[in-house]
Amino acid sequence: MLTGWTLFFVIMGVAFLTSQVFRVIDAIERPVRRYRRRAMAR
Repeated sequence: MLTGWTLFFVIMGVAFLTSQVFRVIDAIERPVRRYRRRAMAR
């Protein structure tokens, strides 16, 4: 059985991992956006 604290820490862990995944995706997409803007401006 999950206690209240265990459930709390599981939810916090999932939220932390999800935010890290989105940060990685953001870091991958940012250079691509910059390159596309320069290519479109030309």
